[in-house]
Amino acid sequence: MKNTRIFWRTGVLNLILSMSVTLCCAQREGGLPKSTIKNRLLISNGPRGPIQGGESAVTDMVLLNDGWVYGSTKATCGAENCHLCRTDGSQIEHMMNVTSRLPGQTMVSDLAVGKNNLLVGSTSTYNEVFDDKNNKYDGGHLFSYDPASGKLQDLGTVAKGQGINCVAVDSTRGRIYGVTYPAGHLFAYEMKTGAIKDFGEVMTPWRVKELGRVSWRGVPKVLMIDEAGTVYYSTYFRLEIEFVKEEQMKGSANTYSSLSGGRIYRLAYGDETPVFTGAVIPAQTGMDSDPLYENGIASAIRARDGGFWCGTINDGFLFKFHPSTSAVINKGKAFQYWNLKSLAYAKDGNVYMLGGRDEDNSWILRYDPAVGSIDCQGWPENTAQCGVICADKNGRIFIAENLRHSFLWVYDPTATME
Repeated sequence: MKNTRIFWRTGVLNLILSMSVTLCCAQREGGLPKSTIKNRLLISNGPRGPIQGGESAVTDMVLLNDGWVYGSTKATCGAENCHLCRTDGSQIEHMMNVTSRLPGQTMVSDLAVGKNNLLVGSTSTYNEVFDDKNNKYDGGHLFSYDPASGKLQDLGTVAKGQGINCVAVDSTRGRIYGVTYPAGHLFAYEMKTGAIKDFGEVMTPWRVKELGRVSWRGVPKVLMIDEAGTVYYSTYFRLEIEFVKEEQMKGSANTYSSLSGGRIYRLAYGDETPVFTGAVIPAQTGMDSDPLYENGIASAIRARDGGFWCGTINDGFLFKFHPSTSAVINKGKAFQYWNLKSLAYAKDGNVYMLGGRDEDNSWILRYDPAVGSIDCQGWPENTAQCGVICADKNGRIFIAENLRHSFLWVYDPTATME
């Protein structure tokens, strides 16, 4: 009997130890060094706060001259409100409920820096609204926001029933460029007159239903503007190929469409029609025509030594694009997933990238321009699903989530490792 009790106790102890080891090792390692994470801030404020649960998914962040990083949010999980907020890395301040000023807008889809330290933004709404045949959506708005006065100026809608996917500002020439969603039209807004110029469809989007959710692929996600006021974007090219059946000796030939992904187009200031630059973004062979693996530019920032750093959607390649020569220089990829969602320069002079599939782990990657090396640094947390990064005035990297309850991490890659 005594031996039986000893055996039973030993068995229970072994089971507990086994469970402990299992729990400790249940989640993969790969986090950023703890000493580099300087803060972790909750963006949503709970049921009584200005940014409630379902309203805190961060869509973009930009640094303004006042030293604050300004962010925008979208509504998720059936919520209705989107917001503007700002952070200095130690706190998050709510600036405005955008939906209260622009009813029916559930997403601030993009932010850009305008003249005189103004924010320029665009709005959109849920994909389910666009997929509704009885869509009564008013349309995405352009707006400007003055942090000094706290005033938002509504610049109006662009296209009825359409959202706005991305914007870029040419302050020198007084223009805001954008792309409608899901129709995929490039447009320009004249800030002096309010006139809108539609340059037509730049991409016939794919309607894709994946895991029960509908989205439209191929619509440009980012616009780049050079010093001459030329706008660049990536999209697909639809090639009509003519063929004649052997038995068909007379009559008109048949045609079919072939899609080629990842071409970079440009629209020079004063031109009426975008043209192909001849540049094609890096892609894994055979993946450039698959709508589930959308091939395009997900993010872009100006390179300090000229051109633009760009991250791809499909495969997650980092490359440099030189507008003057239309050259594309592929720097490669540093992790097995795709989608380089966001890029930023840190104070160490390296380019940091946010990579990862939607609704999955997010990774921080680093490219060192001095030596040409690219590697993966890790994740802020192993359950973090982030959408955007931004450098603050001190060169730290802010990493923001796009979930119902979102967090923001302050990452200092130059911190001394403990």
